[in-house]
Amino acid sequence: MALRSDSNLPVFQQVADLVRHGISSGVYAPGDAIPSVRVQSLKLKINPNTIQRAYEELERDGIIESRRGVGMFVAAAGEAPARASAAESVRDAFEHGVRISIAAGLTRAATDAAYSRAWQSQRSGAKS
Repeated sequence: MALRSDSNLPVFQQVADLVRHGISSGVYAPGDAIPSVRVQSLKLKINPNTIQRAYEELERDGIIESRRGVGMFVAAAGEAPARASAAESVRDAFEHGVRISIAAGLTRAATDAAYSRAWQSQRSGAKS
């Protein structure tokens, strides 16, 4: 997942989602350090304040925790809320797609076929 300039989500929310998805997919495990605000800011080429805002949200949600003088780490119980949040993001995206499909007058079968093509496209692209 990458930041999208065409997204309706604010950039800080996209950054928080990147970390959530990293945790829910196993990139970061409980107790693992996540990139510092500075490192993440340089990597994503965005303002450090945006990263800080995302990290504050994740900390409020109990997904990450700050260790004074050391950095930010995945909380021991951070995986469950990260997975729940990822599932909610997926549901929101699907609802958006269904609204577009309905507005376009597509059938359920056509919508399901579009979903299947998107799934295949992403799965084959992830393997490359």
